[in-house]
Amino acid sequence: MTRTEYLATQKDRGKSLIGVFPAHYPREILWAFNAVPVEIWDPPLEITGANSHLQPYICSVVRLGLELILQGKGDILNGFLFPHTCDSIQNLASIVFDYLGLNKPCYFFYHPKAPYRESSRAYYLEQLKSLVSRLEIDLGPLDRDDLKGRVKQGHDLALLLGEIYRLRRNGGLTASNADFYRTIRQGEYLLPEDFIPVLNDFMERHRSGQAEGPAVIMSGVLPNPPEILELLDGLGVRVADDDLINCGRRLPLKPVLVDDPFETLTEAYLTMPPCTTKASPIEERINQILRKVEESGAKGVIFYLVKFCEPELFDLPEMAAAIKAAGVATLMVDVDLNQGLTGQLTTRVEAFVEMIS
Repeated sequence: MTRTEYLATQKDRGKSLIGVFPAHYPREILWAFNAVPVEIWDPPLEITGANSHLQPYICSVVRLGLELILQGKGDILNGFLFPHTCDSIQNLASIVFDYLGLNKPCYFFYHPKAPYRESSRAYYLEQLKSLVSRLEIDLGPLDRDDLKGRVKQGHDLALLLGEIYRLRRNGGLTASNADFYRTIRQGEYLLPEDFIPVLNDFMERHRSGQAEGPAVIMSGVLPNPPEILELLDGLGVRVADDDLINCGRRLPLKPVLVDDPFETLTEAYLTMPPCTTKASPIEERINQILRKVEESGAKGVIFYLVKFCEPELFDLPEMAAAIKAAGVATLMVDVDLNQGLTGQLTTRVEAFVEMIS
């Protein structure tokens, strides 16, 4: 079943569809409201109208998200959620909410930035409850028991994804790079009761044997264009772990489950890996990637960035310098989403693989 078919089926079953822009948000709360979070990262669209609303130096995640709305591809959605991810997402929220006249509810979620203190915990708890209050206006009262059940599902999902990543890091998962991310990214729209069986089946099919080929770490926003994964597969290279905003950076480092669902959600957020969208100190990000390199035996790090993603680009010089100083090869790439691979980029990747091999 395609993404479009799945969402249409869920809507026919009476569920609300909430379009969510990147990246960190409490999806368990939406699940508890009988809603399906539909993450908007890289819809496969030709940009025709968004450029008239945006500066030329805005990243293609924002550009494609606005294009989806302008072309009416998001008409099936019942509303939109905008986390406070970066200035560009905030600018998009203002355009959509204040100027487009969509007549759809827009929700906003402001998570705290690092460094975290006790006040950060209190603030995040307040933001969770504020979001619930706003959703209740449109979706009806929240059932506390439903929320506890959904938070438990989110915890179980995090543990399962953590195990899949552990197997992959240790070479115990034989799936191709393309197949791995095609499977993982289904979590951008599948409900947990549908996603968990997909992950269990994927793990059972690919956990036998030992993966071969040199290992790399991929860091950036998301693995798009997907041709990069097919190229690495063809060159016999394993992406043994990642530091991608829409994948590995959203896995809590130490998933916990307590009786209060809001406390569980808060702890999950505060224990996620360091990320530019959370203003994490550069030292924490460097240490996180070097730890991934050591645990996976990776020979190199590919910084695979979306053009004009300022938070990522600000960290890049220090990150790359520290990793090179540790004796690990690096490759820096910035791309527009859905644009395929140029011959020049292909040649650069091939040269990098030859060097680490």
